[in-house]
Amino acid sequence: MTGFVWRRTARRGVLLAVVVLLVHPFVARAADGPPAAGNPIPPATPFIPPVPPAPADTAAEAETQAAAAQRAAQEAEAQVIELRRELEALERQRASYDDIRRRLDDLDARQAETQRQASAARDALPPETRVVRFRDGGLEIRSPDNGFYLRPRARVQAIYTGQIASRGAQDFAPPDVSNFSVAHAEIILEGHVAGPFLEYRMQLDAAPGQHLKDAYVAWRPSRLLTIEAGQFKVPYGLQRQYWEAELEFVDFSTPMTAFSLERDVGAMLIGRPIPGRLTVQAAILNGAGAGLSNDNIDLAYALRVVASPFGALPASQGDIDGHRRPLLAIGLSGTYNLVPTDVVARTADPMAPTDLDGDGRTDNVAVWQGGAELRALWRGASLEAEWFGRLEDPGIAAASRRYWGGYIEASAFILPHRLQVAARIGRADLPLYGATAEEHLLRGHREDEQSGAVSAYLRGHRIKVQMDYSHLTSPDAQTAPTAHRVRAAVQIGF
Repeated sequence: MTGFVWRRTARRGVLLAVVVLLVHPFVARAADGPPAAGNPIPPATPFIPPVPPAPADTAAEAETQAAAAQRAAQEAEAQVIELRRELEALERQRASYDDIRRRLDDLDARQAETQRQASAARDALPPETRVVRFRDGGLEIRSPDNGFYLRPRARVQAIYTGQIASRGAQDFAPPDVSNFSVAHAEIILEGHVAGPFLEYRMQLDAAPGQHLKDAYVAWRPSRLLTIEAGQFKVPYGLQRQYWEAELEFVDFSTPMTAFSLERDVGAMLIGRPIPGRLTVQAAILNGAGAGLSNDNIDLAYALRVVASPFGALPASQGDIDGHRRPLLAIGLSGTYNLVPTDVVARTADPMAPTDLDGDGRTDNVAVWQGGAELRALWRGASLEAEWFGRLEDPGIAAASRRYWGGYIEASAFILPHRLQVAARIGRADLPLYGATAEEHLLRGHREDEQSGAVSAYLRGHRIKVQMDYSHLTSPDAQTAPTAHRVRAAVQIGF
């Protein structure tokens, strides 16, 4: 802006000089007349003899030229005045810039002083007032040297379930359901002791069912390796690895429920040969279930391998963060366990033989399970699929039994980070190992699921409202072979 004004000023100055040079001879001639005889003439100007008086028309022409010269001089003077005004405006503008610069320098000095005072105030606080920190995600307690860390978490989930079902052969009345329940009232304590390399986790649920869920310690000698010991989730299947508070539906899918191995007691090695890209979980377990001692002399084994070629995926289900680049995970898992035979419960015959090999112990059934999983995320959309297979081999006691199941689940955020819709279809054979003959008869051999869900995330997974609908069919079930189920859940946690 300043360069432009000076260029315009220079052009006006040149124009003014040209006008003055052109007009000056005429003004001098009209105002002073011919030069006096006694005045010396500059050497460069030739001698001009006196001019006789001009006739009347010549005098008029001179007056016209004088008027034009006067007008040109007035215009030049006006231009000079305009230039002076512009120069004054530029001076005022520069003064205002200098004032703004001084004010900014003053603000910077004040901010630096404020930061220094705040830092001094923080340093002056006693250490015990700094170990407790409240964040948006909850509460943290950390010692000044980071030797001790505790992050308590809590969750309450209330559910309403309404179901209209068809009557089966064993139903004496319509098996409809309308019920409120507290599905979860959890408290989780996790953190580390003596340093980040020694971690712990304890999860308790006061809702009906199993009260103690997770209870283990973990040694992390490096970022590539972690060793856990205690009670934890069996590393089998994808959906079961999520925390129930971070699901897209109110609960797990029907196939996952049918094939889930839940929790067990043992030790697990978690290796990360390529951090964020490849994870291996290998566990050795009692094989009896959560909170139970081993029910035979044999142990159970589980292995899960997951590859994420484009980077690690979030631990929660769905894509609430709306990742800008696509993420993909592919995994395989398998388990092997020897479990005591359930021939008595299955046949409802208390005299059924349970020691066919005569070794003095209850016969075992070898149970093999395999699974494949796929997960993809991109810009708030999610796709998830799993396949499950199970083989039960009673040995010489009976023929082998085979089961399979799977589901596909897709979701998308129609309001980013806030409102999500999801759909799921699944099919599963029902192993029902250890169930009575009556339960096998009532439940049938297979269950199909078609479900849809809407979830509103008020503060992420911590505060959310969910509603889902499921159409469930069990063709050979003796109770509720077809059911239309609606569930609404509200969850608050941190």
